[in-house]
Amino acid sequence: MPLFGSLVAYLPTPRTVTEEVAEDVLAQLVDQAVAGGASGVAVLGSTGGFAYLDRAQRRRVCEAAVEAAAGRVPVLAGVGALTTREVLDLARDAEQAGADALLVPTMAYLPLTDDEVHELYRCVTHVVGIPVWAYHNPVATRYDFSVDQLRRVSRLPGVQGVKDRGTSPDVVRGRAKELLHKLPAEVEVGFSGDALGVHGLLGGARTWHSGLAGVLPARYAEVADAATAGHAERALALMAGLQPLADLAATGGARVVHAVGEALGVAIGPLPAPLRRPGPGALREIDRALAALGDPA
Repeated sequence: MPLFGSLVAYLPTPRTVTEEVAEDVLAQLVDQAVAGGASGVAVLGSTGGFAYLDRAQRRRVCEAAVEAAAGRVPVLAGVGALTTREVLDLARDAEQAGADALLVPTMAYLPLTDDEVHELYRCVTHVVGIPVWAYHNPVATRYDFSVDQLRRVSRLPGVQGVKDRGTSPDVVRGRAKELLHKLPAEVEVGFSGDALGVHGLLGGARTWHSGLAGVLPARYAEVADAATAGHAERALALMAGLQPLADLAATGGARVVHAVGEALGVAIGPLPAPLRRPGPGALREIDRALAALGDPA
């Protein structure tokens, strides 16, 4: 049975000035995502700044998100770390916290080989009883999943989904077609990218994984709904309004998502040092892009 629908909103991790997890603000973000039409929420992805949180903080983020979601939508929890031992500890923590599925990136200081990646996923699926999503993020991890390697990993018992990506609309649609043909039918195919993910949906993928959807869920759900309904022209027209923000997020990542959330009145709090908020010019661009957006229909 499929776990996620057309849009998973990746939430930033709100922090207090003393660098604690701001659980009340996280609950607010979960509520907004659900009300905005997201079919799932994800915590501790790249947008959630997982690499800057310790194990206890990451467990608390999972617990707070699961509590706030209260079964209304599934919760996907990232468990990225440099060593398999750390990944397994985080995976157990997330499962015990009530996460519905795990997102496993291929984190490494030395780029991993195909066999090392396969063994990582085999180890995770061996110790947890909840579904695992393979995460393709070559920009951050320096590991580039081929379609054949995603197929190999997806055949492991316990792997239920893949979060893929591409560098252009044509690449995304082409990979979606190939993955849908080669992966087991029960494995959910999804794509990330605040701009390009919609092309995964238009190419037949099940899910769009978006960081900006964590702070603009209604806008992104509107695009995702149009795409999954087969209304490509409407989906792309709606996406055009979000393109300026998506372009900024493509280079600024979590910094931009934080700034958008703050501009919308969500007290996300400070970024973990050494990360810094976008400069004045980028903040002005964010304000202009938000001002140009109308209310979702």
